[in-house]
Amino acid sequence: MVKRLIIAVCLLAMSSALLMPPKMPVLAGDRQPPLPCCVPQQWEGLQHMIMGQVISGQPNLVNVTYRQSYDFSNKKLALELLGSPRTKVIQDYNKMMQYVISGQNCSATKIIGDMFHCIPASATHLQTFYFGGMQGLLMDAWQVTAPGLGGDLVVDVTHDGCIPVAEVITNKEAQSMTVLTYADITMGIRDPKVFNVPSPPCPANNNQTDGALNARFWLSGL
Repeated sequence: MVKRLIIAVCLLAMSSALLMPPKMPVLAGDRQPPLPCCVPQQWEGLQHMIMGQVISGQPNLVNVTYRQSYDFSNKKLALELLGSPRTKVIQDYNKMMQYVISGQNCSATKIIGDMFHCIPASATHLQTFYFGGMQGLLMDAWQVTAPGLGGDLVVDVTHDGCIPVAEVITNKEAQSMTVLTYADITMGIRDPKVFNVPSPPCPANNNQTDGALNARFWLSGL
């Protein structure tokens, strides 16, 4: 068990180090930091998540990849787990409901909070940097205090277009650390049916829920 915990901590530490900006800014000529930006209205891509957490004194490591569809115009978000068992999460911010579909089963849970779209004005710009070297991807790193997550986020987005690249989320209350990375992002929604909720088996009455869920501050929807 101790070995598993050590491995989990090492993996998270390595991932966090890779996603943190360099100590020295690469754009020494910057006179003013950029303003907080908003992610595109509609996009799709892969989201990879590594989360380490201590539950009831036992270490737990989650390592999964989702296909994510983000539609702020219609206030919907969908996540489809790549692998088995086939699981899909749909968030509908018009109804403030989240649906989790796994196999033939579907559960509905109320969402508390707003759908994220923009880095808040209170965020701190850490620096602008190249990811992968001088010919790499030009990015901005932002630090966000998120009381709803019980900690802080460091968010990396592209300097042009505000496209999400990575997040590191530290939650002291839940004793967890999460690293999210995004890849193969394309603009628009290829098939709007990705947001369709099966009925049945999903409850038709929005009052039939498993409780209330605080919406994720950032993009993953979990």
